[in-house]
Amino acid sequence: MNRLTKELKMLGFFCFKENKLYMLDTGKYTSLIIEGYKKPNDIYYRYTFYKQTFYKYHSNSVTTYGTHLTPAKLLERVRNYLSNRTNYLNGRSKIEL
Repeated sequence: MNRLTKELKMLGFFCFKENKLYMLDTGKYTSLIIEGYKKPNDIYYRYTFYKQTFYKYHSNSVTTYGTHLTPAKLLERVRNYLSNRTNYLNGRSKIEL
């Protein structure tokens, strides 16, 4: 298992195929998805990070948080997203009290 996979697993992601596909369910219909790819002449993988919402009776929604990301930049974006999400959810729960 490589370092990127270990880091993503610690953040809660499930590894479907190392360096190629990682996923984290964040809600009933929403998932964070990381797709890795490597061009034929490249030696390094690049990653796309996005959120997809699967609506029951509407078309799906995709929000992209980064494309052509290096592993270091990917981890930075994922950590920022999860931190902002936690802060948002904590703020919402305080308002509801």
